[in-house]
Amino acid sequence: MIRFQLLGPIEVTRGGERLALGGSKIQTVLATLLLSRDQVVSDSTVSEMLWRGKLPSTSNAQIQTYVSRLRNQLGPQVELVRQRGGYLLRAPGAWVDLDEFQAHAATGHAALAAGRYAEAVTSLRSALALWRGHALVGATEYLAAIEQPGLDEARLTAGEALMTAELARGNHHRVVSELAAMVNQHPFSERVRGLSMLALYRCGRQAEALSTYDACRRHLAEELGIDPGEELKELHQAILEQDADLTAPPVVEVVTRPTPTAPAQLPPAPTDFTGRTALADRLDAVLRAGGGTAAVVGLAGTGKTALALHVADRIRDEFPDGQLYLDLAGSTADPMEPSTALAELLHSLGVTEAELPAGPSERTQLFRHLVSGRRLLVVLDDVADEHQVRWLLPGGGKSSVLLTSRARLAALEGANHLRLNGFSTAEAMRLLDSLAGPRHGSDSPAAVRRLLAATGRLPLAIRVVAARLAANPDLTVTQVIGRLTYGMQPFDQLRLGDLDVGARIEASYDQLPLARRRALRLMALGLTGEFSVWHTAVLLDAPLAQVHDLLNALADRGLAEVSGSRVGQLDLYTMHPLVRAYARERALTEEAPHERGAALERIHHNPHAWQPAA
Repeated sequence: MIRFQLLGPIEVTRGGERLALGGSKIQTVLATLLLSRDQVVSDSTVSEMLWRGKLPSTSNAQIQTYVSRLRNQLGPQVELVRQRGGYLLRAPGAWVDLDEFQAHAATGHAALAAGRYAEAVTSLRSALALWRGHALVGATEYLAAIEQPGLDEARLTAGEALMTAELARGNHHRVVSELAAMVNQHPFSERVRGLSMLALYRCGRQAEALSTYDACRRHLAEELGIDPGEELKELHQAILEQDADLTAPPVVEVVTRPTPTAPAQLPPAPTDFTGRTALADRLDAVLRAGGGTAAVVGLAGTGKTALALHVADRIRDEFPDGQLYLDLAGSTADPMEPSTALAELLHSLGVTEAELPAGPSERTQLFRHLVSGRRLLVVLDDVADEHQVRWLLPGGGKSSVLLTSRARLAALEGANHLRLNGFSTAEAMRLLDSLAGPRHGSDSPAAVRRLLAATGRLPLAIRVVAARLAANPDLTVTQVIGRLTYGMQPFDQLRLGDLDVGARIEASYDQLPLARRRALRLMALGLTGEFSVWHTAVLLDAPLAQVHDLLNALADRGLAEVSGSRVGQLDLYTMHPLVRAYARERALTEEAPHERGAALERIHHNPHAWQPAA
């Protein structure tokens, strides 16, 4: 594991060995990118941290050199990429002391607010123990000037919370010396002065408590020309009067957070699950040992969720600390925000609304802290994209994560990707027989094969057709084929209750920009079988580079896929028959006849359209 330390001298260790980073400039670049990791940091921001407006003429070249050196030193566990005029650092599974501090501190603050003082003390002392002096030692003064005040304030706030929890537990004798040291370190903090006064008073040292107040009053007057605040004045008066309310109260607290019942949130696994044996075994192998992440991706209706729940159900006993399930609504018009998803996960782990951190970063840190050391299976269904799900990953440890998505999630680091396509003919036949019963009479094997071809062997489509056949004994396979192939509204035959193939495809279609929707409609009209970027460019009368981006975007949503074949140097693509049918149906109603005719004229009458250059 690679470890980054920012709360003191900047250090990086890998496999227990400390890396020799170099001078302050390269340490500054690393710290700047780490503090904003998983986000693009612009060249101008990095330059500001390095030179503060006094840019050398070779600033960009120097930054590139520092980044290149960091890539070589940090190795493959860290991804450092150039994006949109800046740099982005990703380090999945890395240990960062700042993350650990924030997670422990968030747990401690939440425990203090809930009256769990012992837990608060443990968490806050763990947080503060990560500090090794001033933060970001080794970086330029410019980075320190911007970042250190916020980090120091978080450290002070954690220290104040720790002392408050210790006093609430009656530990004034234990912390009175610690508070004296804090007063010296933070002479302007009235909160620290007040805690020190209270500890001294409870130790029977009233005169010293009053002297601490007088020293504070003089210091504020001499340095700032102000008096202490009302809260400190009231505490001073209460000590003078030996107010009984200042006596250490009896300790009334929840000694520890009650161990929550292990969450068991998996929806029922499909009882009629069919096929996908090799893929299920592969998922099982990735997840069962713990610490793995698997992403099941593919077109709507291919059975991603069914496969995920089937595998999750059979390995659930390997995760005694529970199973979490969350539908992220990624294929809808309103995907779940990462912050909302984190709140749901944290509630499932016993975090109350009052204890919930405000921002997504703090929620992610708390989630990872709570999950560390536990064996949980986390199933995240219908992921929108990599950005949505990165916040929700445990970040190492013994928990496994199973994702489903219509997007390819190709940029998700460390995940095992499994792409689902339509069933094989044998699998499709077994599913049809299991749901509708073997067909007889006019339903010849050839007719059944034609039906499966008409559905593209899409599992959801087969389920709908099978349900129709089971519900209507007089309905024949041949009749269904006719309605699917020649009917005016073929997708009406693929809708039954809440099972709606057309609606699933439409949701993916609607997430495309308008120009790409139109391109897909024309492709459905003019391209058959396998096609290349060249064929598509001829059809759309568009530049090859633009069409290449288009096909990548369609493949990312499962609306096209690389077939695995090539012509010369060009990959060939295919389109699922039902995607083609849906887009063709839209084209016939939304494209003007002359536009349809022009596209077909280009593809059918261009002598080079079907003979792309090697």
